[in-house]
Amino acid sequence: MQRWIERPEAGWALWAGIAGALAMAAVSTAMILSQPEPMAAFGFIFVPLIAAAAAVPLALWGAALGHVVLHLRGRAAEPKAVFWAALAAAVAMPAVLAYELWSRFAPR
Repeated sequence: MQRWIERPEAGWALWAGIAGALAMAAVSTAMILSQPEPMAAFGFIFVPLIAAAAAVPLALWGAALGHVVLHLRGRAAEPKAVFWAALAAAVAMPAVLAYELWSRFAPR
């Protein structure tokens, strides 16, 4: 059994998690700064928590996407069931995001 850090998908997970944490930190900061009340500054206490909460699922998504890409390039030798599970996980997040954006911004 291979350690997780030795797997080729680990880099994909790391950078997807970092990108997600930075994006959520930026969005949270922008939302806090847009509030006119002075009490909104207490929201900065929760920015690291929000960034960490976003980093974990995005790291898992990055690992799944990395496995799919590496499998299609022929560099991941796991069984086909692992590929199909990773493909489902890699497609699920963009699909849910697209559905949520469409349901929010679609004309009625």
